[in-house]
Amino acid sequence: MAYIEDKIQQIQDKVLRDILLAEVKKLKKDKKFGLVFEEHVPELIPIYSAPIRKRSMVALKDGNLLETFRVKRIKNGTAFLYKDLDNSECDYSLDKLVVVQRFGEAIYPALMPMAIVENGGDRSFHTLIEADNYHALQLLNYLYANKVDCIYIDPPYNSGSKDWKYNNDYVDKNDGWRHSKWLAFMERRLWLAKKLLNPADSTLIVAIDDNELFTLGLLLDDVFKGCDKQIVNVTINPKGKARDGRLSQVDEYLIIVYIGDAQAQEIALESSEVEVRWPYLRRSDVESARGTTKGGVRQFYPIYIDELSEKIVAIGEPLSPEQSLECAPNLKGAIPVFPIRDDGKHMNWGLIGPSLQVAIDLGFVRVSKSNNDHQPYNFSYVTVPSIQKVNDGIYRVAGVKEDGSKIVVIPGGKAQRGTTAWKKNLHDANYYGSQVVGTFIQGRKFPFPKSIYAVFDTLQLFLANKPNALLVDFFAGSGTTLHALNLLNSVDGGMRRCILVTNNEVSEEETKILKEQGLMPGHAGYEKHGICQSVTWPRSKYTILGKREDGTLLDGDYLTGRTISKDKRRTFKQIGFIDTAQLTTTARKKELVGLFDGIPQSKITKDMAYFVDETSTASVLFDDACADAYLDALDEMTHIETFYLVTTNNALFKRLKDEINELLGSLQISEEEKRPLSAGFEANLAYFKLDFLDADEVQLGRKFAALLPILWLTAGAKGACPSVDDSTTFFIPERCPFGVLLDEHCFLSFKLALQARPDITHVFLVTNSEEGFFAMRDELNSRLQVVQLYKNYLDQFKINTETKVRT
Repeated sequence: MAYIEDKIQQIQDKVLRDILLAEVKKLKKDKKFGLVFEEHVPELIPIYSAPIRKRSMVALKDGNLLETFRVKRIKNGTAFLYKDLDNSECDYSLDKLVVVQRFGEAIYPALMPMAIVENGGDRSFHTLIEADNYHALQLLNYLYANKVDCIYIDPPYNSGSKDWKYNNDYVDKNDGWRHSKWLAFMERRLWLAKKLLNPADSTLIVAIDDNELFTLGLLLDDVFKGCDKQIVNVTINPKGKARDGRLSQVDEYLIIVYIGDAQAQEIALESSEVEVRWPYLRRSDVESARGTTKGGVRQFYPIYIDELSEKIVAIGEPLSPEQSLECAPNLKGAIPVFPIRDDGKHMNWGLIGPSLQVAIDLGFVRVSKSNNDHQPYNFSYVTVPSIQKVNDGIYRVAGVKEDGSKIVVIPGGKAQRGTTAWKKNLHDANYYGSQVVGTFIQGRKFPFPKSIYAVFDTLQLFLANKPNALLVDFFAGSGTTLHALNLLNSVDGGMRRCILVTNNEVSEEETKILKEQGLMPGHAGYEKHGICQSVTWPRSKYTILGKREDGTLLDGDYLTGRTISKDKRRTFKQIGFIDTAQLTTTARKKELVGLFDGIPQSKITKDMAYFVDETSTASVLFDDACADAYLDALDEMTHIETFYLVTTNNALFKRLKDEINELLGSLQISEEEKRPLSAGFEANLAYFKLDFLDADEVQLGRKFAALLPILWLTAGAKGACPSVDDSTTFFIPERCPFGVLLDEHCFLSFKLALQARPDITHVFLVTNSEEGFFAMRDELNSRLQVVQLYKNYLDQFKINTETKVRT
């Protein structure tokens, strides 16, 4: 095209040159370069709930959806038809036909309540809509245009293995229009999705594999011009999925479209493990006693402990050897603690005051009560020689490994962006996808559900700083997106709301069986086998309640991604069945430790009075006469969990147990926080089925009850969706923040009723007079969002045709 423009510029006749340049400009605007496909592949949908009337477009329920008919007349349960293709006439019984809607034609949607689950108190309701997603997106644009924070979708991958339907028929690899159908199918929905997203700050996330990765990228470039995009590689099948003649597939992709100021959130760096020791803060060797040269004069000072919180609140100035304890100043509400042994001997702290303060600030100091009257609290601290080599940031303690040799540290005040390569075991789609769904829906399979943790991680990246976000998934499948969002809300206390849309498609295999039983689409016995009714709804309901329909609790735990620290008691075992005098040979000692866990016999020798080892989690005292030496050897051995004490002296056993606990402090372990599946979630969910209304009946005010769920959603889906008949004059539901005036002659009463409800945010006024609408609106509080019914609704969907979808 650039070459043609250059040649046109060489034309001497200005009028002709301008005409040609204008035509080229039109071609450049309309013609696609890079992605070329047939955009007008017709797309239709059967509407089983629609009544068949004269002039309706219909098709056979078990026929080709593209073979459509027009109803000429109806008589005695028979429809007399003529074909749209050639005008030939035929007739069929009404039960064999279904109304067909061509995409792009005006529709008037409604939501038919199907079920509800309440487990979230006053939280807004999540919404599940059983519908074709194109028409559901048209409805959502009426409700939430420019208000959605994030759209996450997992569309069909168009693998050629009949993984999706177009015009009610599966698309396989032999379909010559396969790619054009898929692109036309996606393009229509993406233009509607774009209108939903907040143009100032929102994100579109599309999961896809390599079958349509490149074409989808080009399509997104066309629909979301000027928006930044990224591709994330996600390992979902570590073992690899065999591809005939190709490399085994282990990953899929996320295409992320950043709209406006959207950005991925910074996430905390992963925990690190660093070699550490937890020495007792009070020195134990006599050479470090107060007043000695080795002990110095800066390490005898008071540490002030708050009497209520039992936390360190201050570090006092050092006392010289000549000063008494009373020289230390008193702090109101705090106890001064000095390094004094239980025998009253004054020792020194292991750190000078400023160094101890740094350790406290880092979270590297533990405080625990002691049985020592002279020193009522014990202190232990972390020494990490290579802490700055691990990372330049400041760390805080998350917990200690079970073997006691390493501490788990998390960067404090630092975070980093995620990367575009994700390889986590938790993203395994089999283990955390298929098997998870099987846990909730026993005996029911769903092909290729996403790992709940893969979706959780994705949503966390883009919604972590949006606790009240609105999320939409219009390829909801088994309901993983809602499940992951509920988990995210439970982890960080968010109030995010999710809208799921899925059809109620029945698998090809089940369809054959059901048709043999005489069950056709639209029949309740057929529809109950569809994905929405048999998988999406029950999974969502069970995960919210934490139990199945029969009351059995869900087994297992969620992994929350958060590390918590727990105290673990050390184990002490008195070996009183053998006398110390009997342990004089290596063989006898090895024979004894052979009964214990955690002590290697190869390290036991004849002259050993006790066994203490830096790599073993267990220790043994063979000779209780060497108890004091044993205690000295245990100093700083905080990794030891189990102590076997050979003694028949019960009092000595108790003393050693107390002194070891005082010496080593509590044992802490770090582990990932878990949440029982049986705990469910604080969440509410309303399930609707998309229906279609007659515009004339809406105009006449006969369909208020059918439109009520739409008004409820407009007002934020707060409180259970109410029900009402069409005969009331005005309606203000108790738990919902909206009101509807159906008879404008009752406006004054309606206005007074609204004044008693300061929680009301939306008002709907039913009137055919625009002048009357504005007059009433001006009398209401200016903070209210006021909508004219039914004009607003009818106008929206009258113009909501395919030619108006693009922006």
